[in-house]
Amino acid sequence: MPLYEYRAHDAAGKERKGLVDAPSSSAAYQRLKDQGLFPSKLQENSGYGSRGIGDESLAHLVTQLASLLRSGIPVDEALESLALSEGNVSVQSGLQRVRVRLREGQTLAGALGQEELFPGILLRMVEAGEESGKLPIILQKFSDYLQRDLTNRQALAGALTYPVILVAISVILLSGLLYFLTPVLREMYTSLGIDPPIFTRVMLWLGGWMVDWGAYVLPVVILFAVGSFRWIPAGVRQAVTLRLPLWGPMLLSALLERWCSTLAMLHGAGVPLVRALQLSREVLQSPSLDEGLQQLERSVERGDGVSVSVARLSWMPPLLQQFLRTGERTGDLESMLESASQYYERELERRRSLVLRFLEPVLITALGVVVGLLVLAVLLPLSDVSSRLNV
Repeated sequence: MPLYEYRAHDAAGKERKGLVDAPSSSAAYQRLKDQGLFPSKLQENSGYGSRGIGDESLAHLVTQLASLLRSGIPVDEALESLALSEGNVSVQSGLQRVRVRLREGQTLAGALGQEELFPGILLRMVEAGEESGKLPIILQKFSDYLQRDLTNRQALAGALTYPVILVAISVILLSGLLYFLTPVLREMYTSLGIDPPIFTRVMLWLGGWMVDWGAYVLPVVILFAVGSFRWIPAGVRQAVTLRLPLWGPMLLSALLERWCSTLAMLHGAGVPLVRALQLSREVLQSPSLDEGLQQLERSVERGDGVSVSVARLSWMPPLLQQFLRTGERTGDLESMLESASQYYERELERRRSLVLRFLEPVLITALGVVVGLLVLAVLLPLSDVSSRLNV
């Protein structure tokens, strides 16, 4: 049912603004009149087209909501407090619309489901909380999950930052050195009548090419690189990344940690297993693993066990299969999934440290070698001239 934003006056002439839930504009108008209000402005406010809430904002919002509900504050008042303190206008409007629908008799999950701002996993957690009567507890578990997941992804992004910045700065500095140094060296060698060695001639040719054509070729190369990255399907890019040494195992550990923790949280909240598997796959957002996880869902839906279905996926590690097998045998799948999540979280940290320890010396060594070669290319002809003068 759509919401209508109104501006009206009451019997005392005081202006009132807000939202009203009604099947049509005429019904909204009549509902306001029944409340003793005389609308001067009435327009639909569905909220559709708003961008989804970011992960960090969602984690902060759920943490606040869980804290308010655990303190005994009613959901309606908690939503009002969150809307008043929210700095994002889209989220603020969304919360206000949810609150109006809630006051009109809808469930919190149903009211949230009519907003495009909120992800499906939040709706499933709220549904499970309302059905079990443990909404504050389940929201707190979801909040802890979001905080942990956000921390892991930020740490993974941080591991990428240093190598990328180092490589980018190195390429820029070396390109600038060649661009500005080549004309000076070429003029100097010509004035001295020096026939530089092949190594130096290669450097001068490369620098001359950059001086003559760099301004035209560089934009084309950048556009081609960006275009190729966008044209290559995400599944292909991720499949290639997963096969890289060091980097592939680290990425797989991150994906498995997120999948296990999401599935454990949803299954523990009472979400049906097949639906929990579907939501875990959607949260994972892994194009290269998506098809295998869909096969897993279909297999479990047919009645197969999770451990049996997982064993059919070639990329699933045997250790995770053992975790799932033990969980099914003991009837405590949630606990085993949490243990698997903790294991892969530690494995992610270990592999991330390994990648950083490996990349840093390799990049510094490579940069030193390139700079050393440039210095040799400059000094070799000069040393030849010096030896001739001494003779």
